[in-house]
Amino acid sequence: MAMVNDSLHGLIIIDKPPGLTSHTVVKRVKTVLQVRKAGHTGTLDPFATGVLIVCINEGTKLAPFLMEEEKEYEALLHLGIETDTQDLTGSIIRKKEIKDITILDIERTFKKFQGKVTQIPPMYSALKHEGVPLYLLAREGKEIERPKRVVEIRKLSILNIELPRVLFRVVCSKGTYIRALANDIGKSLGCGACLEMLRRMRSGKFSLKNSLALETLEKKSPEEIKKRIIPPAQALSSFPALKIDEEISRKVLQGKIITPEELQKKGAIIPDFKGKFRIIDPQGRLMAVAETISSTSIAKKGPKPVWRLLRVFNLRG
Repeated sequence: MAMVNDSLHGLIIIDKPPGLTSHTVVKRVKTVLQVRKAGHTGTLDPFATGVLIVCINEGTKLAPFLMEEEKEYEALLHLGIETDTQDLTGSIIRKKEIKDITILDIERTFKKFQGKVTQIPPMYSALKHEGVPLYLLAREGKEIERPKRVVEIRKLSILNIELPRVLFRVVCSKGTYIRALANDIGKSLGCGACLEMLRRMRSGKFSLKNSLALETLEKKSPEEIKKRIIPPAQALSSFPALKIDEEISRKVLQGKIITPEELQKKGAIIPDFKGKFRIIDPQGRLMAVAETISSTSIAKKGPKPVWRLLRVFNLRG
């Protein structure tokens, strides 16, 4: 039985190859690193490529925070073809001529899809209906009514048009389906469309320049791999940091909340954080993620917690 590496915590960014599920990629990373736990922060379809954030051991607790971040994709739209999966890996259900569609028509249509838009998730997706993934129901020929969702298309730019193909880039909020976007653009143009290619360029602050090809990872030595692991504290560097001493660190590790009064007694400056923040120990390790739930003003009638812990990280092994 292989040894389990319980001392490796954080993230590794993989450039997912085509033809593999995100689950398969995570499984292979887990095998290479010999870690007990691993997961990802957002599924990429098997035909898609690009940034897949793989969380390792205690780093798996980072996933809920990283999932909130915006995504950036490069995609190739194929006009005049509709499929059951909304991409070219599926069965063609409709074809239509596009000879009457102009570049100006395409540019105008793309502009309609910037900002907040309503989407219906594809049947071929990992969303569940009564505990069953929709893609399994779709394979049985079943169509389930899916609730609409509002997503935000923050940037949508056309990179190149060579009909019937349109290469575009999109920056969007979490939960956006690019296949659904392609399908909706095709319907708006009146000719139908599907995705021919999808590549995730960025997830939050992590882009392809931070990534490692899966095959490259599998050839690297343990020492080389360790250098590519992003520590938990660095992974959430966009969150403000509260640095604490060793005594308070032990308290946080037990899941107990810190109060401004405790910091004040130690002569520390009480931060006025809004929203989520990191709690960092004297060695620079991430102890916890917390959030502000009320004003940080000191209560006159004894201690009053104003923060709550969302996740506690045990990185002291």
